[in-house]
Amino acid sequence: MATTEIDVINCFHSFPMAKKELPSGLEHQFFLNALAEYELEISELGYDETREEFADTISRNAILALGMIMYTNYLTRELSRIEKLNGFHGKDIQMTGSDGSKRITLADLELELDRVNSLLHKQKTHAFN
Repeated sequence: MATTEIDVINCFHSFPMAKKELPSGLEHQFFLNALAEYELEISELGYDETREEFADTISRNAILALGMIMYTNYLTRELSRIEKLNGFHGKDIQMTGSDGSKRITLADLELELDRVNSLLHKQKTHAFN
């Protein structure tokens, strides 16, 4: 049985997220972005967009990497949202939010980016001279 987009989205949902549900179109775009990044870094996975599944079963490592990349996309979007909510920019004054939500979200994003880069690095085929 081939791996489906739902398998990857379920992995994405296993990471901590907000209580509100994301629109399915946004989840699909996060998936496509993650797939593009994975295929750019590692290799083609043979995803068929019309059937919403991969040609073959993909490894759990690849599913985890795709889910983690989707999560970093989510955190990037969340950081942008928080910056817009907490910032005030006027003609003569500029103030930013005083709570730590931006700092915490940025720290989470940096941690997840490090984890994704490490996981992708482990999946690459290395050629040594």
